[in-house]
Amino acid sequence: MKRLLTFAAALCFLAACTSESPEPRVAVPDEGDPTWSVTCASGATPIDGVGDLELDCLGDEAATSVGPGGKPMIVVLWASWCVPCQEEAPEVEAFYQAYGDQVDVLGVDTADTRDLGRSFAEEFGMTFPSVFDPDEAVRIGLGVPGLPGLAYVNPDGTVAALVAEPGVTTESMVETAEAAFGLELA
Repeated sequence: MKRLLTFAAALCFLAACTSESPEPRVAVPDEGDPTWSVTCASGATPIDGVGDLELDCLGDEAATSVGPGGKPMIVVLWASWCVPCQEEAPEVEAFYQAYGDQVDVLGVDTADTRDLGRSFAEEFGMTFPSVFDPDEAVRIGLGVPGLPGLAYVNPDGTVAALVAEPGVTTESMVETAEAAFGLELA
C-alpha cells in the first residue's frame, strides 16, 4: 500500500512539473491598433546601473529619460507574455492610484512588442506611464534575473530595494516603499 501511495504521489508530482503554463490572457485586438496611450514624463536623474537611458514612451512613443524626477520612483518591469505580470498588474495599478502623488511609478514593457504591450496596458486599465524596452536594457542594468521585477529608486537615482520574484501585492508594495524610502504612505 505504501508503494502505491508513493507511486501515485510521484505521478502527481511529475504531472504538475510537466504541465504547460497557462496561456497569457492578453491578445492584440482584432480590429485596429490598441487605443491605450498614457504619456510619459522624462526623469531628471539617471538610475544607478541603468545610466542615462532614453526609451520610447509606450503610450505616445516620445523619447523618455528613464529615472526619477523629484520624488521616489518604483520601476515595474513587465511584459504581456509574463503570467505573473498579469496577476500583479491590478496590484500595481491600485498602488499607483492610492500613492502616485507620493511615489512615481514607471512601467517598463520588457522584451515585448509595442502592440502587445499597449494591449496589455489597455486590458488592465493601467494609468501609470510605461516605456518600451524591447532589448531589456533596464532589466539587465538593474540586475533583475527575469520578470516580473520592481526597483525602488530614490530621487538621487540609487536603488533602495529590488524585488525580483512574483507575488507582489499593493500591501507589499506599500511596505517595501515605506521601508526603502523612509516614508509613511497615507
